[in-house]
Amino acid sequence: MYSEVFKMDPLDIMLDMERVKPYYQPVFSADSHEVVGYQVLGYLETERKRESIRAFFQDQNVPDEFKVDMDRHIHRRALDIYLKHNVDASIFLIVHQSYLTKTEEEKDFVQELISYQEKGLDLSKVILEIVEQESVEEMDNLSNSLKYLKTFGVKIAINDAGRGSSNMDRISTLEPDIIKINLASLLDQSLSVNYQHTIYSLSILARRVGAELLFDGIESNYHFHYAWRNNGRYYQGPFLSTPSEAFIRRDLLKTRFRKDIQQFIYIERSKINAKYQLTETLNEKLQQNIKMLSLEKNLEEEIDRFITNWDEMFFRIYVTDADGFQKTANYIYTKDAWRQDLTVKGKNWSWRPYFIENVIRMNHDQTGILSDIYNDIETGERIRTFSYPIDENLYVFMDISPMYLDEHEDLLW
Repeated sequence: MYSEVFKMDPLDIMLDMERVKPYYQPVFSADSHEVVGYQVLGYLETERKRESIRAFFQDQNVPDEFKVDMDRHIHRRALDIYLKHNVDASIFLIVHQSYLTKTEEEKDFVQELISYQEKGLDLSKVILEIVEQESVEEMDNLSNSLKYLKTFGVKIAINDAGRGSSNMDRISTLEPDIIKINLASLLDQSLSVNYQHTIYSLSILARRVGAELLFDGIESNYHFHYAWRNNGRYYQGPFLSTPSEAFIRRDLLKTRFRKDIQQFIYIERSKINAKYQLTETLNEKLQQNIKMLSLEKNLEEEIDRFITNWDEMFFRIYVTDADGFQKTANYIYTKDAWRQDLTVKGKNWSWRPYFIENVIRMNHDQTGILSDIYNDIETGERIRTFSYPIDENLYVFMDISPMYLDEHEDLLW
């Protein structure tokens, strides 16, 4: 996409800066189904075509001074056009870190924003999009600068947050209003499971710091659905609208949004219903099977009889007490037979996520619980666990086979 342009020397691009123009990519909202903002992107126009200058900013060989000057050029032209058209939407400005970590440039940047405020710019509609930096040394300066800018009503978005969980501490420190996630990694299916965990963690973090999620790089209905079901409030990408010199009608895709999201709701309901139906079926069957156990006898002998009813659905079954101590071996189903793994007997699992909460829930409701989908520590495969109270102090945990989940796709969500 960038090859022709960036065979040019960066100095040549700077000398031809007037040919770099701002383009606007709409940002849509899940709640109103309308355009609520525009991200400003720089494009270099040649005689034959236009090219994004994103690679110019990503090139580590391009001096920071060039990037700052290019930022200023794009921002000024973008804001002039934005004010001229009196756009009723927020404007996202991608800001180079040097603006906000070097005293003189930060001062110039703030003064420039104030000068536009005097021209009629509502600073509460300005969203500064910070491409996340690796430099720990500059984090304090950046954090202080962002806090100062927020006093003017400016909002902050952190870009490329989906690159890895190592960025979580930085995001917490910067306290953004918006966390932006690029869905390009979804194209690599080998990353999808780990990527899903990162998205889930970012969703939890967003709630903790009071931020909204914006999903970028939406290139298909699959991406759109993925962003919606992972708590995205804002969306952008070529599937919805490509960057353009012109602003679009605010409600241009409202009908399409309504139709797509209704479809997402229908799919989500069917998957949730499938989980409830499985939970109900397992509860009924477990209730009958548990009644057949004689707890006065040897527990493992009783479990030996119990597991024969579950050959097709589960690949691992074990029993713990209320404190998480494992009271039986692991019963593992392989090659059409159950075998025992005694090495785990006596180990304590109370440290696992939701263990204590789930024990209390089972005691309170006297019913079983179907877990969310997760990656098994030993096999690395996606599984679910069904847990059920045997009595007030014993609980059976039954890990659903990945093969069973594959055959019942509604349970893979």
